[in-house]
Amino acid sequence: MEGLYSSSRLGLGSRRNFALRALALAGALAVGRGAHAEALPANAPAVANGRAPAPPSPFKLDVTETSIVSQRFDARAPLPARDHGWGQWLNKLNAQLTYKKFTFGLRLDSAVYWNRPEDRTFVEGGRFDPAFRDAIVADGATRFRNNVYPAKIWGSYKDKGLEITLGDAYAQFGRGLTLSLRKFDELGIDTTARGAKIALQKGPIGLTAIAGFGNPTRVDEASGRAMFVSKPFGANGTGSGIPMFGSDRILGAEISGGRGGPVVLTTRAVRISRCAPYSYSGPGEIKDGLLATPIGTCNDADTSAFLATLPTGLNPLYGAKKVDFVGQSVEVPNLFGHGTLYIEGAIQNYAGSAESGIRGSGNAIYGSFSSTFGAITNTIEVKSYRNFLPVPASVNANRAVEFSNVAYTQLPTTEPLIADSMFGNFNACVDGGRLRTDARVNKHLLVYAAGGYYHTKSEVPGASCDRYGRYQSELPAGEGQNNVWDGLTGIEYRFDKDRSQLLASIGVRNDRLANGHLYYNERALNYTFNYYLKGAYSLEFTGRHRMRFEEGQNAKDRGDLQISVPWAQGFHQTALKIAPKWVIAQGIEYYTITGQPAWYVNGSILYRFTSGSNIKIFAGQQQGGLRCVSGVCRIFPAFEGVRAELTLRY
Repeated sequence: MEGLYSSSRLGLGSRRNFALRALALAGALAVGRGAHAEALPANAPAVANGRAPAPPSPFKLDVTETSIVSQRFDARAPLPARDHGWGQWLNKLNAQLTYKKFTFGLRLDSAVYWNRPEDRTFVEGGRFDPAFRDAIVADGATRFRNNVYPAKIWGSYKDKGLEITLGDAYAQFGRGLTLSLRKFDELGIDTTARGAKIALQKGPIGLTAIAGFGNPTRVDEASGRAMFVSKPFGANGTGSGIPMFGSDRILGAEISGGRGGPVVLTTRAVRISRCAPYSYSGPGEIKDGLLATPIGTCNDADTSAFLATLPTGLNPLYGAKKVDFVGQSVEVPNLFGHGTLYIEGAIQNYAGSAESGIRGSGNAIYGSFSSTFGAITNTIEVKSYRNFLPVPASVNANRAVEFSNVAYTQLPTTEPLIADSMFGNFNACVDGGRLRTDARVNKHLLVYAAGGYYHTKSEVPGASCDRYGRYQSELPAGEGQNNVWDGLTGIEYRFDKDRSQLLASIGVRNDRLANGHLYYNERALNYTFNYYLKGAYSLEFTGRHRMRFEEGQNAKDRGDLQISVPWAQGFHQTALKIAPKWVIAQGIEYYTITGQPAWYVNGSILYRFTSGSNIKIFAGQQQGGLRCVSGVCRIFPAFEGVRAELTLRY
């Protein structure tokens, strides 16, 4: 299902952006004409008019722009008044110019909002009662900020195993234990390091080094929240704003040996340090703004003043001034002709200021093994993490919680990609693994089954462990540790000359405290059924349906007591596809938890102008809630309204 927030390129096609595109295209054409005017070889082939054809220009310009306009209506979900009925126009303009071995790129992001809560008339007794005004104004200080800013800018050189990048660059070391700067389109996360990166591959040796400043996307489409310095909170707009994001410095390198051989060894080291984005003249008062410290300051007093604004309760690494990693991996690409083996380990050390008392260390081991014998493939993933935490970006999550999932490292979960039932800091102190077996019955049918088991000491709030894995909490061990098992089985079936296919699975998950008390339970059905009709026409049915129980959720009165009871949640979408141009879809979602609307109905139309350009219009409702991709999760608000997304590639 293509979700409402699945796009990674948002935007505003403004006159300014049009001018930039026109200038870029004109420059490229001018340079191209110059290139065409060069003298041709004497033996150039002749054409009918006696002139040789012009050689192709060495310049290539690729421009992609995605523009989103949406108008939200009053959502039925019980949200604060400030979340009702606002509109936005967002844009991401990507331009990439290639000349021989050089590439230059720019992504210009912009946003315009209207009908913001702070712009409305407040009527006593109405939806926007004056009693809400202070909260609305404070919340609006970090939301609905009209802006234009260069989100990504880079230049690179590539030749014979060497790549040098100046500006923004992505990087992932191993499976992400020590460094993971990536995009998660479904969650609207896009994080790079702005600085320099070099990657060299020569024979059996590989080297990657990166140094720069953390540069996540600054605007969240789903909520309108922005990571710019807030508007002043003081009376009548006085005082200074509050920084939403710090100055994170990233330095890392990894070297591999044995590439192309039977065993590949890789060693890596990373340091992530935090500094203040601005100088402070007093508690909460930034001095001279951007002009004073364009890249931040590592002055101890300023850094301590900034880190004090971050919510260390979510993750103690928010308050750490530096986090160091050392990691090692071993990979066997071909194990006796039947499988592959990968093992990665890492050690983490972190420390805050002397006053904060924040200090600690952890370690992690992750491994995967895959083997194929005939029609059977087995994949095993295991993990053992002890006080090993992801490093969050220095986001002021007290006021910009939507960005609290932005991190510079990522712990492999061994869970299915969309699993959203690892609560709290589930992955920080955990031992366990998963086995999946695939059986190829014939060329049309694949059946599979998977099962996992985990023992976690950090899922319950307040529970944790030390670097040796010893349980640490004021809670008794039986109330702070969880035993989790799950299983699923499914099929992949293709028929009608592979023009139709069925993908379906059923699964269960059971999460209990060590004392036997039920903490979470789930039963789920997932399916995607593509049925070819004739010619260009086909139907697609997609759905996910779950019966869920979670301790402390969906409380119902039972006499004098309130107890948690199960609830149903899911969606179904039917789509008519007319290849290659049209997709017409209708969806329905349901949610039986107490206090939430029971039904959500929506529809969408997608039209492709070309393979790289399309327009999609969505109208209706979508339920809010937690969504996860590969262990990275965030909570989306409910949506009711109309949204149009135009993507153009020039």
